[in-house]
Amino acid sequence: MTELELMKNFGNNLKEILEDSWMTQKELSEETGLSESMISYYIHGKRMPNMKNIINIALALDCELNELIEIKERIM
Repeated sequence: MTELELMKNFGNNLKEILEDSWMTQKELSEETGLSESMISYYIHGKRMPNMKNIINIALALDCELNELIEIKERIM
C-alpha cells in the first residue's frame, strides 16, 4: 500500500463513518478543534492526519481506530 492509497482509504472510511454518525464536517471540526477545510482535505484523500488528530477524530465519532485506518500491509 502506498501513502497515497492510505490517505484515500482513510478519507473514504472517514466519510462513511461521518455519514453514518449523522455528524456534519462542521460538527466534527468543533469536536476536534480541526478546521473544516482540514477535515475536507482528509475526506478527499489530500492530507493524512497525525496520530493525535486520528485519535481525536475517532473519539469524536465514537469509533475504533481500526475503523478509520485499515492497515493490511506495509506502507511503501
